[in-house]
Amino acid sequence: MSIEDPWRPFQEIMEAPWEWARSWKQKTGRKVIGHLLPDVPEEIIHAAGALPMAVEGAGVQIGQAQAHIPGYTCSHAMGAIEMGMTGKLDVLDGMVIPYVCDTTRNLFHIWNRCFPHMSNEFLRLPKRIDYPEARDYLCVEFTRLLSSIAEITGKKAGPDEVARSSLLYDKSRKLLRDAYRMQQERPALWTQEKVQLLFASALRAPREEHLTWMEALPWDQEEVDCQVRIPIYVKGKVWDPPGILSLFDKLGLLVVSDEIVTGFRLAAIDVGLNGNPIESLAQRYISLTPYPGYHMEPDMLIQGFLNRVVKSGAAGVVFINPKFCEAAGFEMPDFQKALGETGIPSLILETSSRSASMEQIRLRLEAFRELLSGDLP
Repeated sequence: MSIEDPWRPFQEIMEAPWEWARSWKQKTGRKVIGHLLPDVPEEIIHAAGALPMAVEGAGVQIGQAQAHIPGYTCSHAMGAIEMGMTGKLDVLDGMVIPYVCDTTRNLFHIWNRCFPHMSNEFLRLPKRIDYPEARDYLCVEFTRLLSSIAEITGKKAGPDEVARSSLLYDKSRKLLRDAYRMQQERPALWTQEKVQLLFASALRAPREEHLTWMEALPWDQEEVDCQVRIPIYVKGKVWDPPGILSLFDKLGLLVVSDEIVTGFRLAAIDVGLNGNPIESLAQRYISLTPYPGYHMEPDMLIQGFLNRVVKSGAAGVVFINPKFCEAAGFEMPDFQKALGETGIPSLILETSSRSASMEQIRLRLEAFRELLSGDLP
């Protein structure tokens, strides 16, 4: 890894994540476990001695996947299948797929059929996280997952191992939150594209090394920023298409908060060990900003979202919706109506690696920026 440019280690991971994982595996002799987003507790995989690797299918060009999964599947799931079919995921010893929607439920069975050489796990997340029983159920499911991953790695893992991993990940989340704050305070140096590089690489690098790299970043470096920036709030699953944050930087749209599962939501809440570490992990999960695949009372869901937007001070909201994602589409009319009644403009970007054009997205974002800045008549 280069030490001349403190940002370079993160770039190297993201330029060739699977090759890097293969090198790490050969060097350490340990296992690599993939996981589909969102909400797979990496602490459990880490506690069992494996390297957690996020599998993110957005932006992957499709060639073989449609022979195994319907063409109306979202890019995230279809891209994951494509990476597996083209051999990029051969380094994985196992895969964890969470149940957050019908697509991921079906994807698990397709995955078992396509990649029987992997040890695959289905993480059965609760659909109603606002029920009191959800926490108890999740503790049982996380305990089962820990036992299953330990069988793959051959490392006995219990509460002490989970506690140590949780403390490590809490340290990592703290630095990621600090980086997100720097994005607000020094956006010319800590660009949104650079800060997202930190978040994305954290999902692929050993957290111990990632922490060391983050500590070497230019935290005290001052900057001069003359660009006028407009605060926006973003809701979606992943930053899709890749490069959209670079557009935000160029257009002067500053993300003051987001609900992207690979964005601020990843670091927003710590485990904060309090007693049983599995229970603390479950409590963190339940406290996260609700993901579209989970069910809540409509009024509670809408008001919670509106409160978060207002609290952020955003001038407008950008929805990044994966094409063919029914869960995101169900909520959209209610969210837009609530924003409209509050006088907050919004923009919906339906994205897909099979149809989205960066030029079209750029034009729509430019028009939205003009609307927010008052440049339009």
